[in-house]
Order: sequence, then C-alpha cells, then structure tokens
Amino acid sequence: MQDRPDAQELLEAVREFISGELLPVIGDPRLRFRSLVASNLLQMLQRELALESALLRDEWQRLAVLLGRADAPPYDAIELTEGLRAGNETLCALIRAGEAPPGSLAEVTQAVRAKLEVANPRYLAAFDPV
Repeated sequence: MQDRPDAQELLEAVREFISGELLPVIGDPRLRFRSLVASNLLQMLQRELALESALLRDEWQRLAVLLGRADAPPYDAIELTEGLRAGNETLCALIRAGEAPPGSLAEVTQAVRAKLEVANPRYLAAFDPV
C-alpha cells in the first residue's frame, strides 16, 4: 500500500488535468476526441477501483447459489477473478446445453448491471433488460 496520493487521487488528478486544462485548449478535433476518451477511461478506472471488490464478491455469491456451490470467495483478487471466470464458463455451458439453472436470467442481468456500474453508470439508468 502506498502513502498519499493513493491510486484514486492520482487518477482524479490526471482526469482533472485532461478535462480542466487540456480539453479547453485543444483545437484539433481528433486529439480532443481522444482526450475525452482518456478522461472517460480514467473515470471508469476510478469506479472500478472503488466498486470492483464488492461487485466481484457479490457475483461470486450469486453464482455459487446458482451453481449449487458452497465455497466462499477467495481472498486473493486474482483467484477470485479466475474463479468467477470458471463459474461463468460453467454457467454459459449449461445455458448452451439447454440446462440453465433456475435464476440464470436474473444472474446474467445482474452481472450486466454490475458491469455497467463501472463502465457507464449513465446508461444503467436506462438499462431495461429483455
């Protein structure tokens, strides 16, 4: 763990520089667009740092119930991510085989909502699953 500034503060400082100082003086439309993309990506990274741990653990719990597993989520972030990937691959295989467990649609919908919380929370307000 680092002292201040922490990762969130560093990301915010760079994003504020791009949005507040750089964008107002950029005349080239291509460079302006790329700078806006960079600013948006920094916001996405900030949300991911703030939300990812809780979102991944919530997904682990939902997936464990759906797949009938009782194992607790691993503490290690890499193991957690790999375990979720494997669980989602299992769920996908079951869905493709026509053997989707009850509640699969709700789980997939919630997983998409969680991804939108990080990627684009403004879109989430209009998200209306099928």
